[in-house]
Amino acid sequence: MKPIVAIVNFVAVTLIATGCALAQDHLVRATVPFNFTVNGSSLPAGIYTIGTNIERPNLLSIRSRQGNVDMWAMGLVNSNEPANTGSLLFHKYGDQYFLREIRYPSASRKLSFPASKAEKRAMEHHLDAGLNPNSDTLIALK
Repeated sequence: MKPIVAIVNFVAVTLIATGCALAQDHLVRATVPFNFTVNGSSLPAGIYTIGTNIERPNLLSIRSRQGNVDMWAMGLVNSNEPANTGSLLFHKYGDQYFLREIRYPSASRKLSFPASKAEKRAMEHHLDAGLNPNSDTLIALK
């Protein structure tokens, strides 16, 4: 009886994993050479797999190749401005980077993230120090 239960569990897990994999839309990879923040969560530098869900294009999955990051983030879909190249757009204040936008190379949409409280504080400190408002950094998607 135990082998049958084990087989049923294996099949169920396989089907669930396959369903999740098939639900990924616009799955891309990027190597981010610096620590960064997305929606208030700090992430380390590394190689990331980034994807959206077909049914919820504003829900972003971010996973590191090293296996130490597996998170979801909500963004705002903008279909009015098609992206010309696939890239991640970061706003930089001092040595802090904030993910602000994903530009998909094969889609006519972008996914953007509003400024978090941490980004607003970094921007205020940056402006108080008399520095330029921000410096945009683009990372190419693979």
